[in-house]
Amino acid sequence: MKTVLAVLCIVIAFTSCDTPRYAYSPTAHNVPIFTKQGDSKLAAYYSNNGASSATDEDGNEYEKNSAQGVDLQGAVAVTNNIAVQANYYLRSEKANSNSTGNNYQKSSVKYNRNLFEFGAGYFTAFDKKEHFLFQVYGGAGFGKTKIRDISVDFNQTRYDLFYNTNITKFFLEPSITFRTPREIFAATIATRGSVVKFGKIQTNYSFDERREYNLDSLNRYAVFFLEPSFVGSFGFPKLPGFRIELQAGLSVLYEESFIDYRPFNFSIGLVFDIRKLMNGAAVGSRD
Repeated sequence: MKTVLAVLCIVIAFTSCDTPRYAYSPTAHNVPIFTKQGDSKLAAYYSNNGASSATDEDGNEYEKNSAQGVDLQGAVAVTNNIAVQANYYLRSEKANSNSTGNNYQKSSVKYNRNLFEFGAGYFTAFDKKEHFLFQVYGGAGFGKTKIRDISVDFNQTRYDLFYNTNITKFFLEPSITFRTPREIFAATIATRGSVVKFGKIQTNYSFDERREYNLDSLNRYAVFFLEPSFVGSFGFPKLPGFRIELQAGLSVLYEESFIDYRPFNFSIGLVFDIRKLMNGAAVGSRD
């Protein structure tokens, strides 16, 4: 029932005449393909958390959303079954609206988000040829979200508003990967559970504004997101250690109470294994 309510809230957020203040947007998943000690991953992604526009019943467009940025990832297998990872996430977002509530005629809302994540995990193969792999990582992240809101009321008075919060995140991410011989193609199904806590909030929003934008109780308790993702990557036999990776993921708030958040993440990036690049070795696989 909670999941159904969460999905309904997503629909409402994308169809409402009000411009939400998004407290959270998901990161890309870090799912390296490791089989032995010394395997490594360096990756850079362009990420987009989805863009939307909507029209009112008279056909007038009232909202434009954009959310994009980069994800930088690294990982290394320190033993034949244990690996560590680190991630950096940066998002720049904006939303414009001509119907914003709180007696404002229009608003221009800009976001800046950053997050550092650190984790460790276990990986193993299901079969002798190492075509089916299992891995699970857990870790923590620390970052900030800054919201700047330039709103104009019906008297054309301008208001410079802000909402800044620190973010602490804990995550657990199991995944299953299938890879073809020589890793020409690999597909991963990953599911991440993220516990997010907001704190050290600074704002000049009024209480009524915080309540309307679902920000009034943000720092009272942690929230839980279920974040499934599909990751597909393509390798090249003549370029061992280099891959192109695509991701598509969801983020669903598992709570009875509601905050506004970005429910999607799409990423495309380049992935490198430095040792394989230097050695010119074939991508690890036993045919």
